[in-house]
Amino acid sequence: MIELAPNHKTGLNLTNPVMIASGCCGFGHVHERLIDISVFGAVVTQSVTLRPRRGPAQPRLVETRAGFVLAVGDQNPGVKKVIKQYGQRWSRSDVPIIAHLPADEPDDLRRTARALSNALIRQGQTALTGLELGLPHEAVPQDVEDWVWAIREGSELPLLVKLPLGGTCRDLAEAAANSHADALVAGTPPLATAISPDQGLPVTGLLYGPALHSLALHDLRSLTDLDLPLVAAGGIHTLAGAQAFFEMGATAVQLDSLLFIDPRAAYEIAQAFQSS
Repeated sequence: MIELAPNHKTGLNLTNPVMIASGCCGFGHVHERLIDISVFGAVVTQSVTLRPRRGPAQPRLVETRAGFVLAVGDQNPGVKKVIKQYGQRWSRSDVPIIAHLPADEPDDLRRTARALSNALIRQGQTALTGLELGLPHEAVPQDVEDWVWAIREGSELPLLVKLPLGGTCRDLAEAAANSHADALVAGTPPLATAISPDQGLPVTGLLYGPALHSLALHDLRSLTDLDLPLVAAGGIHTLAGAQAFFEMGATAVQLDSLLFIDPRAAYEIAQAFQSS
Protein backbone atom coordinates (compact mmCIF):
# COMPACT_ATOMS: atom_id res chain seq x y z
CA MET A 1 0.00 0.00 0.00
CA ILE A 2 1.32 3.43 -0.98
CA GLU A 3 0.50 6.35 1.35
CA LEU A 4 0.58 9.78 -0.28
CA ALA A 5 -0.78 11.75 2.68
CA PRO A 6 0.67 10.26 5.86
CA ASN A 7 -0.03 13.43 7.87
CA HIS A 8 -3.66 13.71 6.75
CA LYS A 9 -6.43 12.43 9.01
CA THR A 10 -7.85 10.09 6.34
CA GLY A 11 -4.70 9.54 4.28
CA LEU A 12 -4.50 8.85 0.56
CA ASN A 13 -3.83 5.17 -0.03
CA LEU A 14 -2.89 3.75 -3.43
CA THR A 15 -2.54 0.08 -4.29
CA ASN A 16 -0.11 0.94 -7.08
CA PRO A 17 2.50 3.75 -7.16
CA VAL A 18 1.86 4.41 -10.87
CA MET A 19 -0.76 7.11 -11.49
CA ILE A 20 -2.23 8.80 -14.57
CA ALA A 21 -1.36 12.49 -14.77
CA SER A 22 -3.86 15.31 -15.20
CA GLY A 23 -5.24 15.73 -18.70
CA CYS A 24 -4.21 12.27 -19.88
CA CYS A 25 -7.42 10.39 -19.07
CA GLY A 26 -10.08 13.09 -19.21
CA PHE A 27 -12.26 12.84 -16.12
CA GLY A 28 -11.37 9.19 -15.65
CA HIS A 29 -13.15 7.80 -18.69
CA VAL A 30 -10.68 8.16 -21.58
CA HIS A 31 -8.80 4.96 -22.56
CA GLU A 32 -11.16 2.69 -20.61
CA ARG A 33 -12.04 0.80 -23.80
CA LEU A 34 -8.37 0.33 -24.63
CA ILE A 35 -6.83 -0.67 -21.32
CA ASP A 36 -7.88 -1.65 -17.80
CA ILE A 37 -7.65 1.66 -15.93
CA SER A 38 -8.09 -0.09 -12.57
CA VAL A 39 -4.49 -1.30 -12.69
CA PHE A 40 -3.29 2.25 -11.97
CA GLY A 41 -2.95 3.62 -8.45
CA ALA A 42 -5.02 6.73 -9.20
CA VAL A 43 -6.28 8.92 -12.02
CA VAL A 44 -5.84 12.69 -11.85
CA THR A 45 -8.60 14.39 -13.81
CA GLN A 46 -8.23 17.15 -16.31
CA SER A 47 -8.71 20.67 -14.97
CA VAL A 48 -11.81 21.54 -12.96
CA THR A 49 -12.63 25.22 -12.45
CA LEU A 50 -15.52 27.11 -10.89
CA ARG A 51 -16.82 28.33 -14.25
CA PRO A 52 -16.62 26.74 -17.71
CA ARG A 53 -13.50 27.51 -19.70
CA ARG A 54 -12.98 27.24 -23.42
CA GLY A 55 -9.73 25.93 -24.75
CA PRO A 56 -7.53 27.72 -27.28
CA ALA A 57 -8.32 27.73 -30.99
CA GLN A 58 -6.94 25.06 -33.29
CA PRO A 59 -4.26 23.99 -33.96
CA ARG A 60 -3.52 22.68 -30.48
CA LEU A 61 -1.01 19.89 -31.09
CA VAL A 62 2.34 19.94 -32.88
CA GLU A 63 4.74 17.01 -32.94
CA THR A 64 8.37 17.82 -32.23
CA ARG A 65 11.55 15.82 -32.57
CA ALA A 66 11.50 15.01 -28.86
CA GLY A 67 7.76 14.70 -28.29
CA PHE A 68 4.95 17.18 -28.82
CA VAL A 69 3.59 20.58 -27.79
CA LEU A 70 0.01 20.45 -26.56
CA ALA A 71 -2.17 23.50 -25.92
CA VAL A 72 -5.51 22.75 -24.27
CA GLY A 73 -5.45 25.41 -21.56
CA ASP A 74 -7.78 24.61 -18.71
CA GLN A 75 -10.73 23.67 -20.90
CA ASN A 76 -13.55 22.15 -18.87
CA PRO A 77 -17.33 22.55 -18.46
CA GLY A 78 -17.13 23.99 -14.94
CA VAL A 79 -17.42 22.26 -11.59
CA LYS A 80 -21.23 21.95 -11.53
CA LYS A 81 -21.36 20.16 -14.86
CA VAL A 82 -18.33 18.02 -14.01
CA ILE A 83 -20.10 16.77 -10.90
CA LYS A 84 -23.33 16.17 -12.82
CA GLN A 85 -21.64 14.31 -15.68
CA TYR A 86 -18.96 12.37 -13.83
CA GLY A 87 -19.89 12.17 -10.15
CA GLN A 88 -21.76 8.89 -10.49
CA ARG A 89 -18.98 7.45 -12.63
CA TRP A 90 -16.44 8.31 -9.95
CA SER A 91 -18.55 6.55 -7.32
CA ARG A 92 -18.37 3.36 -9.39
CA SER A 93 -14.68 3.71 -10.25
CA ASP A 94 -12.30 0.89 -9.42
CA VAL A 95 -9.45 3.42 -9.14
CA PRO A 96 -9.16 6.47 -6.87
CA ILE A 97 -9.94 9.78 -8.56
CA ILE A 98 -8.00 12.97 -7.77
CA ALA A 99 -9.46 16.22 -9.14
CA HIS A 100 -6.98 18.67 -10.66
CA LEU A 101 -7.58 22.33 -9.83
CA PRO A 102 -5.47 24.82 -11.79
CA ALA A 103 -4.32 27.94 -9.96
CA ASP A 104 -7.07 30.54 -9.84
CA GLU A 105 -8.38 33.37 -7.71
CA PRO A 106 -8.34 32.11 -4.10
CA ASP A 107 -12.10 32.53 -3.68
CA ASP A 108 -12.77 30.58 -6.88
CA LEU A 109 -10.47 27.79 -5.72
CA ARG A 110 -12.23 27.71 -2.36
CA ARG A 111 -15.65 27.48 -3.98
CA THR A 112 -14.53 24.83 -6.48
CA ALA A 113 -13.02 22.66 -3.76
CA ARG A 114 -16.12 23.08 -1.59
CA ALA A 115 -18.45 22.22 -4.46
CA LEU A 116 -16.57 19.02 -5.24
CA SER A 117 -16.40 17.91 -1.62
CA ASN A 118 -19.96 18.80 -0.60
CA ALA A 119 -21.68 17.37 -3.67
CA LEU A 120 -19.87 14.07 -3.43
CA ILE A 121 -20.48 13.78 0.31
CA ARG A 122 -24.20 14.39 -0.15
CA GLN A 123 -24.38 11.75 -2.85
CA GLY A 124 -22.33 9.25 -0.84
CA GLN A 125 -19.70 9.14 -3.53
CA THR A 126 -16.33 8.35 -2.05
CA ALA A 127 -14.17 7.73 -5.11
CA LEU A 128 -12.88 11.32 -5.11
CA THR A 129 -9.97 10.77 -2.78
CA GLY A 130 -7.94 13.95 -3.20
CA LEU A 131 -7.27 17.23 -4.95
CA GLU A 132 -4.25 18.37 -6.94
CA LEU A 133 -3.34 22.05 -7.26
CA GLY A 134 -1.49 22.83 -10.49
CA LEU A 135 0.95 25.72 -10.19
CA PRO A 136 1.63 27.97 -13.19
CA HIS A 137 5.20 28.67 -14.27
CA GLU A 138 4.92 32.29 -13.14
CA ALA A 139 3.83 31.38 -9.58
CA VAL A 140 5.57 32.94 -6.58
CA PRO A 141 5.67 31.54 -3.02
CA GLN A 142 3.02 33.93 -1.65
CA ASP A 143 0.62 32.85 -4.40
CA VAL A 144 1.17 29.22 -3.46
CA GLU A 145 0.37 29.85 0.20
CA ASP A 146 -2.80 31.75 -0.73
CA TRP A 147 -3.97 29.03 -3.12
CA VAL A 148 -3.26 26.15 -0.73
CA TRP A 149 -5.03 27.83 2.18
CA ALA A 150 -8.02 28.64 -0.03
CA ILE A 151 -8.40 25.00 -1.04
CA ARG A 152 -7.94 23.91 2.58
CA GLU A 153 -10.79 26.19 3.60
CA GLY A 154 -13.04 24.64 0.95
CA SER A 155 -12.21 20.97 1.39
CA GLU A 156 -10.75 18.50 3.86
CA LEU A 157 -9.57 16.16 1.11
CA PRO A 158 -5.83 15.40 0.87
CA LEU A 159 -4.02 17.94 -1.30
CA LEU A 160 -1.17 17.40 -3.75
CA VAL A 161 0.66 20.43 -5.17
CA LYS A 162 2.06 20.05 -8.68
CA LEU A 163 5.19 22.12 -9.27
CA PRO A 164 6.40 23.45 -12.62
CA LEU A 165 9.47 21.68 -13.97
CA GLY A 166 12.60 23.63 -14.75
CA GLY A 167 14.86 23.87 -11.71
CA THR A 168 13.05 26.82 -10.07
CA CYS A 169 10.54 24.91 -7.97
CA ARG A 170 12.37 24.84 -4.63
CA ASP A 171 10.85 28.05 -3.22
CA LEU A 172 7.40 26.97 -4.41
CA ALA A 173 7.84 23.55 -2.84
CA GLU A 174 8.80 25.09 0.50
CA ALA A 175 5.79 27.40 0.36
CA ALA A 176 3.50 24.42 -0.31
CA ALA A 177 5.08 22.45 2.53
CA ASN A 178 4.75 25.38 4.94
CA SER A 179 1.06 25.63 4.00
CA HIS A 180 0.59 21.96 4.89
CA ALA A 181 0.24 20.40 1.47
CA ASP A 182 0.15 16.63 1.80
CA ALA A 183 2.43 15.76 -1.12
CA LEU A 184 4.40 17.39 -3.93
CA VAL A 185 4.37 16.50 -7.61
CA ALA A 186 7.32 17.35 -9.86
CA GLY A 187 5.83 18.30 -12.11
CA THR A 188 4.13 20.38 -14.80
CA PRO A 189 5.90 20.32 -18.21
CA PRO A 190 7.65 23.50 -19.40
CA LEU A 191 6.09 25.90 -21.87
CA ALA A 192 7.22 25.64 -25.48
CA THR A 193 6.26 26.89 -28.93
CA ALA A 194 6.25 24.92 -32.19
CA ILE A 195 5.03 25.73 -35.68
CA SER A 196 2.08 23.75 -37.01
CA PRO A 197 3.19 22.13 -40.29
CA ASP A 198 -0.36 22.20 -41.67
CA GLN A 199 -1.32 25.79 -40.96
CA GLY A 200 2.06 27.43 -40.37
CA LEU A 201 0.82 28.90 -37.08
CA PRO A 202 2.73 28.98 -33.79
CA VAL A 203 1.31 26.75 -31.05
CA THR A 204 2.31 27.55 -27.49
CA GLY A 205 1.57 24.94 -24.87
CA LEU A 206 3.15 22.33 -22.65
CA LEU A 207 6.09 20.31 -23.95
CA TYR A 208 5.78 16.55 -23.48
CA GLY A 209 8.12 13.69 -24.34
CA PRO A 210 10.93 11.42 -23.14
CA ALA A 211 13.42 14.30 -22.92
CA LEU A 212 11.58 15.64 -19.88
CA HIS A 213 12.64 12.63 -17.81
CA SER A 214 16.03 14.16 -17.00
CA LEU A 215 14.43 17.49 -16.13
CA ALA A 216 11.97 15.86 -13.74
CA LEU A 217 14.70 13.71 -12.21
CA HIS A 218 16.77 16.84 -11.53
CA ASP A 219 13.87 18.62 -9.83
CA LEU A 220 12.91 15.55 -7.82
CA ARG A 221 16.46 15.24 -6.53
CA SER A 222 16.36 18.83 -5.25
CA LEU A 223 13.27 18.08 -3.14
CA THR A 224 14.21 14.84 -1.40
CA ASP A 225 15.17 16.59 1.85
CA LEU A 226 11.63 17.88 2.34
CA ASP A 227 9.48 15.87 4.72
CA LEU A 228 6.68 15.19 2.24
CA PRO A 229 5.87 12.34 -0.13
CA LEU A 230 7.12 13.13 -3.64
CA VAL A 231 5.44 12.19 -6.91
CA ALA A 232 7.47 12.40 -10.13
CA ALA A 233 6.01 13.14 -13.56
CA GLY A 234 7.72 13.70 -16.85
CA GLY A 235 9.03 11.63 -19.73
CA ILE A 236 8.34 8.15 -18.35
CA HIS A 237 8.17 5.90 -21.40
CA THR A 238 9.84 2.75 -20.05
CA LEU A 239 9.82 0.61 -16.95
CA ALA A 240 13.41 1.66 -16.27
CA GLY A 241 12.38 5.29 -16.53
CA ALA A 242 9.80 4.82 -13.80
CA GLN A 243 12.20 2.85 -11.64
CA ALA A 244 14.76 5.67 -11.81
CA PHE A 245 12.34 8.01 -10.07
CA PHE A 246 11.69 5.52 -7.29
CA GLU A 247 15.41 5.06 -6.78
CA MET A 248 15.76 8.84 -6.49
CA GLY A 249 13.18 8.95 -3.71
CA ALA A 250 9.76 9.24 -5.35
CA THR A 251 6.83 7.69 -3.50
CA ALA A 252 4.78 7.48 -6.72
CA VAL A 253 4.95 8.50 -10.38
CA GLN A 254 2.50 9.93 -12.89
CA LEU A 255 2.45 8.87 -16.54
CA ASP A 256 1.53 11.52 -19.08
CA SER A 257 2.68 11.61 -22.73
CA LEU A 258 2.94 7.83 -22.99
CA LEU A 259 -0.86 7.62 -22.58
CA PHE A 260 -1.22 9.61 -25.82
CA ILE A 261 1.43 7.66 -27.73
CA ASP A 262 1.04 4.08 -26.53
CA PRO A 263 -1.65 3.45 -23.87
CA ARG A 264 -0.81 -0.25 -23.81
CA ALA A 265 2.81 0.47 -22.86
CA ALA A 266 1.59 2.71 -20.03
CA TYR A 267 -0.68 -0.10 -18.84
CA GLU A 268 2.24 -2.54 -18.85
CA ILE A 269 4.37 -0.21 -16.73
CA ALA A 270 1.57 0.10 -14.17
CA GLN A 271 0.99 -3.64 -14.23
CA ALA A 272 4.66 -4.30 -13.48
CA PHE A 273 4.51 -2.29 -10.27
CA GLN A 274 1.14 -3.70 -9.27
CA SER A 275 2.72 -7.12 -8.85
CA SER A 276 5.88 -5.84 -7.14
